[in-house]
Amino acid sequence: MCAHKTMKKYWVLLLATISFVMGSCTTSSNEEVVYDDRCFIWDVSLGSLKREVHLINIYGNDTTVTVSYTGANYPMTINQRALTIENKDSLLYGTQLQSVLLDITYTGSSLSYRIKDDVDSIWHSYSSSDSMDLRKPIELMLIANDGMSSRCYTLTMNVHKQEGDSLYWKKTDDAVPQLLGLNQQRAILIQDNLAVLGRNGDAIVLVERTAESVWNEAPTNLPVEADVQTLTKRTNTFFISTIGGDIYTATDGKNWQKLNTPQRPGLVLAGVTPHYLYVLMDGELYRCNENGQGEWDFLPEALDESSVYLPSKDVKTLLMSQANGNQRLVMVGNRSNETDKSSVVWNKAWNEDVLEGEAVWMFMNQTDDNKCTLPQLEYMNLMQYDGKCMAFGGASVAGKGTNKAMDALYVSQDYGISWHKDSELHLPVQLNGINGPISSVVDDNNVIWIIANGEVWRGKLNRLNFSRQ
Repeated sequence: MCAHKTMKKYWVLLLATISFVMGSCTTSSNEEVVYDDRCFIWDVSLGSLKREVHLINIYGNDTTVTVSYTGANYPMTINQRALTIENKDSLLYGTQLQSVLLDITYTGSSLSYRIKDDVDSIWHSYSSSDSMDLRKPIELMLIANDGMSSRCYTLTMNVHKQEGDSLYWKKTDDAVPQLLGLNQQRAILIQDNLAVLGRNGDAIVLVERTAESVWNEAPTNLPVEADVQTLTKRTNTFFISTIGGDIYTATDGKNWQKLNTPQRPGLVLAGVTPHYLYVLMDGELYRCNENGQGEWDFLPEALDESSVYLPSKDVKTLLMSQANGNQRLVMVGNRSNETDKSSVVWNKAWNEDVLEGEAVWMFMNQTDDNKCTLPQLEYMNLMQYDGKCMAFGGASVAGKGTNKAMDALYVSQDYGISWHKDSELHLPVQLNGINGPISSVVDDNNVIWIIANGEVWRGKLNRLNFSRQ
């Protein structure tokens, strides 16, 4: 039953729009119409929406394009007690609301609308084929077919105030002297503080950033043959391998201890999981863990393709948790094969049924049908961000392509099978074509930190700030 039968203040405004109600007492077949006081809006659905998107063109200039997206993907919530209608999930930033089609399902005789809290606003009869201006909240007046009962709903559209699908960058430090002196580097987080492990001449040093944005350089006890690019992390513990085939570990980035592993010249630390270290050695892939006697066992890994497709340098790995509960290790790197133009990618997935030690590595074959591969880049950076694999780096490895440094962000949503230059996500334009080492790390607040050319940049996908209501 309708709760608002005495809303007399609306009658003067509505007489023009509902005068036909009392005159329509029969159907076209002369069937008698039963008058009742039912008046409810049951469903509201948005039509196609348009939004303005700001992009960076190939010249590094801002440009704006208008694109369409499906409004029905953003459900409208109807509160029958409060008589409100709104979208709990905000529409995309830049959505144009001045001309929107609404499909409203209701029980009643007539539906009219006007701008809310505007005494000069006129009532309009609702039609699903007429667009509406929804930039301001509107009132929806529904009249029952008894001509006496009514309900007045308030409809409000929520739109994000910030661009959710773009990375916004800010330079936080300019030409840090301690960083300019590094000819190799890896960005890391030590107790939530940004730091860089790098090679300064023949010494391996740690450059840390304080909460006051002051950079301090400290020596480490790593041997000169430590390979900075093999640095990897398990929870709060770091691991690194040396050219001589040793593995070192530390928690503070300064004081390193050599693991009790047999020295294996040519060993390359590829990645870590909670249970194993993974190393490339003698053209094969091994997992290793510490046994009960305090020694480390090297166990050969099962591959679904020949080991000739394994990378031998520039190796980076990501440990990812999938929605189905699987754990997946994504390994990206380069071979010494002169004919390769792209990086090679391997995956290993495990779960409760297939244990990590039993899982087989899968080679993500590069076929003629797959034109979207990851190019070989100097200083390759690999990160997990927004549930995807992302990669970027310096210029193309000599003879392997024509990419400039930091000219594109490559994104893979299928764990490395295919890589695409993202059309909306972009790197800091000011870093395009820079020289020298590039490193990056993602913190617990979804902030990406990039260290390049002695500069420090921070960026974040705005959507990751938005919470579902």
